[in-house]
Order: sequence, then structure tokens, then C-alpha cells
Amino acid sequence: MELKDPIEHHLQRVNSLDRRQFLRPMSPSELLERSARIYQLAAREILGKTAIPTLFSYVSLVFAATFLIPELFNFVGGNNLKADFSQFVVTIVLTFFLALPLFMFGIGQSFSSSVHAINDYVTGDRLPGEPPLNNTPPPNPWKFTLLLSRTTLTAFFPIIGASVIFLFGAIAENAAPDSALPALFAIFGIFASVFAIILCPILLMRNALVVIVAITEVKSGKEARKRGLWLSKSFAGAGGIWESMLYGLAVTFFVGIALLVMTQMVTSLLLGIGPVANWLGTAIFGQLVQSGIEMLPGYIVLWLLTPFWA
Repeated sequence: MELKDPIEHHLQRVNSLDRRQFLRPMSPSELLERSARIYQLAAREILGKTAIPTLFSYVSLVFAATFLIPELFNFVGGNNLKADFSQFVVTIVLTFFLALPLFMFGIGQSFSSSVHAINDYVTGDRLPGEPPLNNTPPPNPWKFTLLLSRTTLTAFFPIIGASVIFLFGAIAENAAPDSALPALFAIFGIFASVFAIILCPILLMRNALVVIVAITEVKSGKEARKRGLWLSKSFAGAGGIWESMLYGLAVTFFVGIALLVMTQMVTSLLLGIGPVANWLGTAIFGQLVQSGIEMLPGYIVLWLLTPFWA
């Protein structure tokens, strides 16, 4: 009987096995490392497509942080109830019909462009230096923005609910100031606010894969939601999306802080240069240019980190 070479015998046995049993989920650190590497490969293509959409998102964030968010819980009651209620209605209208659609459109274009550009790298069908395969069609911008808006709004309903409770408290204080209703509404509003702060990130993480599935697997909104929620769950040997998302949040937070500090140092030095400061003080649009430079660090951080997060 002819004896086989031990190495040949080993290779024959390995090749006869089902390789799927050796597969395992990537750890969060492996996912982050792979994401960073793919981002390096596709950065030129991605950043060129996401510059303008990121500007839309950043403008809406600045607008919301300056004018809208401070007014959401600003209910004094008493004689100011009418003014508070009018301001609350205006805030809600501006939020849902101006700031939020603009933010969703910008972030939706950034997400869709990023995910579509790197999908071939993620699946291993495209190697560095090779042209794109275009296995999946480009996502419809309006349909994708609508899907992203729908899935994201579910995470913000607790905040809206807390604001409505405070509004009812202001109405109760005006209608029945001697009753216990205003105090009860205030207590429930505080609890609802704390609950919203905890629940909103959970809902965002739970729906995070819905929009990704809609692009990579070309599914409709209902199918993408069902598939994305299923993929975010934990299974035997797979920890689900929570651990990876928390790692991703930690990394993007610290990287974002570092980028923000560095870019702010550069813009501060630029604005502190004598000729630049003199020109900004005398030019017609000098104040506008100065405001744009001061806001530039936030835009750069959002522009660079959104594709990595996607």
C-alpha cells in the first residue's frame, strides 16, 4: 500500500471539509480596522461625492442648535402661555419642514454614496486598484432619504413626547393653577426627558442597518426594515450590533474630538493673523467669511467621519 505524503493527506482532508464551519463573526476591533482600511481605499471617491451633502447637514445642525432646540422645553406658563405655545408650534414646524428634511437629505446622500462606493470592497469582489464593478445600482436619492427619515424619526418620538408633556403642563398651569396637574405634568415631563435620552440612542442603533440593507441588498423599505432589524439581533456566536456600535461610537467620538481640536487651532491661528483680521474687519462680507471660518472645524469633522460611520 502506497503511503501518502502527510502534508498532501492533510490538504486533502481540509479541502474535503465544509469551510463554512470555520467562519466566525469579525470582532469589533477587526471591523473598525477593516472599515478604516476600506475608507483609505475609497476616500478620494467618497469625499468628493459627500462634500456638498455634508454642507446641507451641517447648516441644518447649526440652525437647529441655534434657534430650535433651546425652545423645545421653554414653557413658562401663566401669562406667557400663548407666546410659549405659538413659539412651540413654530419650532415644530421649522424642525419638521426645514431643518430635519435638509439634514436627512444631506446625511442620506452621504450615507448612500459612501455605502455604494465601498460595497464591492466589503464583499471582497473588488481589490485595490481595480475599477468598480457596479454590481448594485446607485440608490434613488429621494427614496433613500425617505427611508432614512422614517427610520430615524422613530428614535426621536420620545423627545417629542417629552416636549408635549411639558406643553400640557403649561396649559394646566394656565387653566387650573391651584390644582396638582401642573406639578404632575412637570414630574412626568422630567421622567420622559430622561427616558428619551436613554431610549433615543437605543432606537437609533436598532435601526442602523435598515438603510444599509436597502442599498447593499436593493430591498424595498418594508423588506429592508425587516432584514435590518433581524441582522441587528444577537445569535449564538454573534453578539449583534450593540458591541460593534459602541466601539464605533467610542472611536469616532475620540477621533472627532482630536480632529475638532486640530482644525480649531488652525482656524484660530488663521483668524489671528494681522492682515487676515484687518481684511475681515473692513471687507463687505468680512463678518460672513469669519463666521464661515469659525464653523469650518465642525463641517470638516462631520464631512470626514460620516463616511467612516456609514
